[in-house]
Amino acid sequence: MTPTVFVAAALGTGFGAVLRFALSSLRREHHLPWPTLVVNMLGSALLGAAGALLDNGMLSSAEAFVVGGGVAGGLTTFSTLSVDAVVWWRTSRRNAVLYLAITGVAGVGAGALGWALASVMTA
Repeated sequence: MTPTVFVAAALGTGFGAVLRFALSSLRREHHLPWPTLVVNMLGSALLGAAGALLDNGMLSSAEAFVVGGGVAGGLTTFSTLSVDAVVWWRTSRRNAVLYLAITGVAGVGAGALGWALASVMTA
């Protein structure tokens, strides 16, 4: 990878992080930490799409790195997911486990959906 690719990935990471912050600032007092769920699903779908585009030759490995490692990596947040789960664990272990299960299943589903949509759109 060239230095230009790493700079592009760093800029993509910054863009993803700013987008995550913007979505998280919309958070109000809800039982479900939906901004974290939304950004993680969007990032999973984006990474799935980048994987499909790389797989079918529509993106180079450098471009997939910028989109997947950069933008999707900056957008998603495991640390906030973890803190949300710990906070919930203190008040409702059932809800904490349910939130983690929903996030895991929906994340894999979003990645698969992103892959499938990108594959269909480029077929």
